[in-house]
Amino acid sequence: MKVVFSCYIFDFHRDYCNNIAEEIIRRGGEVIFAKSGHDYHPAADFTIQPDEAYPRLGGRGVWINHAFPVVPQNNFYLGEKFKNQLRMNSDLIFTFSKEWSAWHSAMYGLETHVVGMPKLDNLFPNTKKSGLVLYAPTHHLKDGVYSGNNVDTSALKKLCFEAGYSDFVHRGHPAFERSDKTLSELFSQASLVITDYSSVGLESIVLRIPTILIGDPKWKTHKNDHISSLSDAAATRIYNLDDLPAAIQMYAQNPKHKSTERSSYSNRLCEFQGNSAKKMVDLLEELL
Repeated sequence: MKVVFSCYIFDFHRDYCNNIAEEIIRRGGEVIFAKSGHDYHPAADFTIQPDEAYPRLGGRGVWINHAFPVVPQNNFYLGEKFKNQLRMNSDLIFTFSKEWSAWHSAMYGLETHVVGMPKLDNLFPNTKKSGLVLYAPTHHLKDGVYSGNNVDTSALKKLCFEAGYSDFVHRGHPAFERSDKTLSELFSQASLVITDYSSVGLESIVLRIPTILIGDPKWKTHKNDHISSLSDAAATRIYNLDDLPAAIQMYAQNPKHKSTERSSYSNRLCEFQGNSAKKMVDLLEELL
């Protein structure tokens, strides 16, 4: 099997492909990381696409989506522009769980399969806790959902240390800010994750890490039965920064707060935990 990975726009998109590529190579297949949108390989069987903007570069296009979409706050997923671009580039959707599959299939009308999230494979079981607090807001181009506009990072770091945490990392969106550590490395150490409407919050729940979500007040009364909103039950969502110190203290004093909900939504958000790359390559071989 020959597979092209179309993930050249942003360096961090490769993080979503590495475990899949390693599994293909382990089975004797050939992988190519394309260098541009003109790097065609007609003999390839599949093109793996972490983003809807990546073109097919050989074989059938497989959209794996580089993040858990949070909707409707990130409502570009619902727009016709997004739908048309995805359908133009991709033939198949490989998604995270049955609930996501039902939504993706209905929303985009493409053949959809459940494979989990290969990017997180090496983080299960996520038992190492180092006292690190990870603050990771979504990217700053999304007006109204970016907590980074309002959060004083120095003050937040001070709050975390006062609560008893031993380390603090502010990691901006990797498309715009460089970091010495990957998100996976930080997840493997995190005792608490603070974010907003970024998919980092959903990945944190999948990994069963205590999670605080900073919400935009305009969404406070919005009712939404999408899995990305329902999973707020596994985290602590605040809409006023004055409530942040108490939320941090709560998790510092009781890390098991909402552990039952985290476990439940972890499985609802992502299946085949720890074996997603294997599941995905099994499916590629079946489709081949």
